[in-house]
Amino acid sequence: MKDLWRIFKLASAKKKLTVLIFLTAILQMIVEALFPISLKLIFDLLQNQFRTGSTHINFNIFILLIGFYAFLVIIQILTRLWDAYYESKWWIETRNIVSLKIFHHLENLSISFWEKTSTGKIVEKIAGGVNDMQGIMEDVLQEIFPQFIYIIFALVVLMWVSWIFGLIILVGVPIFVITSIKFTKPLNTLQDEVRDEFEKAGKVRVETFTNIKTVKSFATELRHARELQKALEKSKSKALKRMKLYVRMNIIRFGIMNGSRIAMLTVGVYWVSQGKITVGTLVMIWSYITGIYSPLWTLSRIYDRIQQDLRSIRRIFEILDTVPEIQDMKGAYNLEKIKGSIKLEDLKFRYKNRNVINGIDLEIPEGKVMAVVGKSGVGKSTLVKLLLRFYDPQEGKILVDGYDIKDVTQKSLRENIGVVLQDTAIFNDTAYNNIAYANPKTSKNEVLKAAKTAHAHDFVKNLPEGYDTIVGERGVKLSGGEQQRINIARAILKNPPILILDEATSHLDSESEKLIQDALWKLIKGRTSIIIAHRLSTIMKADLIVVLDKGKIAEIGTHDELVRHEGIYNKLFKIQSGSYLK
Repeated sequence: MKDLWRIFKLASAKKKLTVLIFLTAILQMIVEALFPISLKLIFDLLQNQFRTGSTHINFNIFILLIGFYAFLVIIQILTRLWDAYYESKWWIETRNIVSLKIFHHLENLSISFWEKTSTGKIVEKIAGGVNDMQGIMEDVLQEIFPQFIYIIFALVVLMWVSWIFGLIILVGVPIFVITSIKFTKPLNTLQDEVRDEFEKAGKVRVETFTNIKTVKSFATELRHARELQKALEKSKSKALKRMKLYVRMNIIRFGIMNGSRIAMLTVGVYWVSQGKITVGTLVMIWSYITGIYSPLWTLSRIYDRIQQDLRSIRRIFEILDTVPEIQDMKGAYNLEKIKGSIKLEDLKFRYKNRNVINGIDLEIPEGKVMAVVGKSGVGKSTLVKLLLRFYDPQEGKILVDGYDIKDVTQKSLRENIGVVLQDTAIFNDTAYNNIAYANPKTSKNEVLKAAKTAHAHDFVKNLPEGYDTIVGERGVKLSGGEQQRINIARAILKNPPILILDEATSHLDSESEKLIQDALWKLIKGRTSIIIAHRLSTIMKADLIVVLDKGKIAEIGTHDELVRHEGIYNKLFKIQSGSYLK
């Protein structure tokens, strides 16, 4: 119930429309509930004619009753059309509001959330959850709430006719509902198990086809086929078990429904024969009992569906309940345009109970270039994440121009830092927009100038549509070197006082590396820069080189100083000099 109420709060952003839809649904059910009464009046008119032996029907009353029935039909059609239109309007607007709310929340979550979460699963959760939310709201507005109105109305009329008819409903309906609820939980559990096994089968398919070359190379086709068969057999076993339980539930429900009908029909026919009630009253009673039990079948299916949808929607609530690990402090101020000096004071950082940074003191003067090298896992990229405040250190602090970065807004901090990463970030957009991403309001001349500085202009203008060419998802139409030059042009256009280059030339061929290194050093000029690299060719010109080992500064100095020193850097230089350095 708590989850349902939360859904209503989240999805009822358009309150006036929500109230309007509720009222329309109530009107629909009232009209539905009046049909049996109109039928009673018509059949009573016929019975009265048969009783008197008259061959002429009271034409005025007949026209009046048929007119009333026709009026109900017209109102029914209009309310259904009205409800369909306004419900569509309500959901379109509500869906957009909910989707934007979720999107903004996800954007504000810390990098730690995204590093341990599959993007594909998040997208799937949102799409499935929003659609299921629509399903629940439609079920409640169109089915559950209106049907309860109908049942109450029908029960009042039946009690008015005779307490016996009311008693038949008061006994039968609760037993029907309790039976449905009692069976729903085990049915849902089995359905989850069926889905789990089917997902396992899907996983086998995906892994097999994704790695089809490896599968064929090792001749393991039969092994994967057996894995698939095993998962499908388990799914079939669970599905058959669920179907048996479903059949058992329906046997009980059919018995309750038809038992009520038989009891109602027996009493009704007997009373008609005794003259206690009219034929029209019997028709009305029969219509109501059919009208009560028919929606109960629907409601039981809806209840089952809602329980399944709620599990999907709870995953959205899990996202919305996730609090960003990194938040602006109360009273945080904007970091204005800075000069770019950086200072690390006794910096310590643990991740998953593993010490990554073990006490680093370091100062980078404004406009200077510092390179960070070391083996994988020594904390190089972690330093970048701490500077960008993707994480906060457990101890120590980072100062930019003397300001503790915890005291400033994350947005203003990152606006002053440019980043070029190993993994290029290319959007499925034009080459021009990918460069202008750093500053959408910039002029075309500035975009072209940035592209030329990054050695991107020549290849971009030769694309099929030049700067207007859609480069494809993740830049699939561009080579790795071309993608990186787009990234560098973007960073040049941002013109930040602080620049971070994290493995920006990794996995590139020698020609691309030479062009990109030239572009990078043009970008670096005059900025406080941090270069993280495995290739020492990238950092030989740095003003200062820091060698990390086990989360600490093991060596520090210029390239020439470190080469002369028999240490970690010297060993790296000797290993690479034969392959990469001239």
